[in-house]
Amino acid sequence: MRLGPFTGIAAVILIVVSFALGGSTPDIGDPGPRVKLYYHQHDTRLAVALYLLILAGALLVFFAGSLRHSLAEVDFHGWLPQVAFAGGILSAVGFWTASSLSLALVDASDKRQVGGEAFNAMNAISEDFFIPFVAGIGIMLIAAGLGTARSGIPLPGWLGWAGIVVGVAVFIPWVGFFAFMVAGLWIIAAALFLARGPAAATPRSRQEQAQPV
Repeated sequence: MRLGPFTGIAAVILIVVSFALGGSTPDIGDPGPRVKLYYHQHDTRLAVALYLLILAGALLVFFAGSLRHSLAEVDFHGWLPQVAFAGGILSAVGFWTASSLSLALVDASDKRQVGGEAFNAMNAISEDFFIPFVAGIGIMLIAAGLGTARSGIPLPGWLGWAGIVVGVAVFIPWVGFFAFMVAGLWIIAAALFLARGPAAATPRSRQEQAQPV
């Protein structure tokens, strides 16, 4: 389906809006009562943010499936399309888990039985829970980049190399945060190229692709 790649663009938009609505949440060192008060005062806004993140994860799965399909069409015997798909799934599960942690904080914010120590613990976990969805995006970009950098299909070669660079940067401390944001631009660019359909391969390239690796 030509509309499949556009799920990636929709996912990126929802992630950006969700993070913007989430705002600046309490730090790990903030007292439990302050954390509880914050989530109680902003429960509606935070609930909308986590719901959008849930939808973004679902759309990311569809984009990963579309990306895998396009990669597999030109890499008949390779395993990189499956790795790219697995990265998208891992990222989506990470977003859903992060949403569940936020939901727990919002839901418990109006419960008198839940004290400050519980909010300290939940907030600490929620604040540092980013590795799964960030790492998943990195894996997806690296695999897609390796699968397209040399051939130039179904994505341009330059976009393939960019995917490798950004995907590797995601795993570098302190750099990974900025690389994760750039990864959103890569997904948008990849979605636009995939929506145009795979580039026509030359007879020689088709023959090379048909040979087992």
